Amino acid sequence: MIVHHFAATAASKGLTVAAGLTDSDLSKLKVSPNFDYFPFMKLIQDLVGGLWAVSLYIAIGAWICAAVAWIASRVIHSGPMQQYSGTVFIWTAIATMILGSAMAIVKFFAMQALF
Repeated sequence: MIVHHFAATAASKGLTVAAGLTDSDLSKLKVSPNFDYFPFMKLIQDLVGGLWAVSLYIAIGAWICAAVAWIASRVIHSGPMQQYSGTVFIWTAIATMILGSAMAIVKFFAMQALF
């Protein structure tokens, strides 16, 4: 009802009402990330980079601790400890690899053409 009122008012004044966007309108749209727009973006970039580095250090530390626990479990012949420490060793190795290649993974998916 309101849309009809606006369309009728525009038509009575000789204005054209756009029915929607055309392909030529869409081809003119150029939107890209602007990482310098907000003044706090440098702080956020540093914060994310710092958290990424800390998480990588933690993952490597956990990986080393799991390896030491696995060696200790072999020495003391503890089957359950050997099983758990081996599982933690594998998962922390995978986490370390993912964290280490995170930037390459993000760049790969960011460069994919969606449309």
